[in-house]
Amino acid sequence: MLCQIPAIAKGVISLLASGRISSADFRSQLLPQIVNMNAQGNKICLYIEADVLLEGWDQQSLSGVDEVRMPAMDALVFVGGPDWVGYAVRLLGPMMQAEVAWFPLEQKAEAISWITARS
Repeated sequence: MLCQIPAIAKGVISLLASGRISSADFRSQLLPQIVNMNAQGNKICLYIEADVLLEGWDQQSLSGVDEVRMPAMDALVFVGGPDWVGYAVRLLGPMMQAEVAWFPLEQKAEAISWITARS
């Protein structure tokens, strides 16, 4: 699931990710905020704090049945989560058109500074 958390900085979409993320989560929690930021002509900067219970996307989101397509964004930072989150960001980050980073939860302040500098 994706849940709104208090904004970590002005102009940054801030979410918590836990358990299994669904297409409905994406459409209700993330997509409207991205559309709104785009409409205002703002940069799209996303902060996602993941807890250790994060499992990933649900099967329907990945199978093409209810496929999720991430809109273009300027910067994305993941904070925390299971070890695989950091590995996935390092592996897939260079393939994204946005600046992407991952920080362990202990470095949350550095992650906030990183995304704030890009917003």
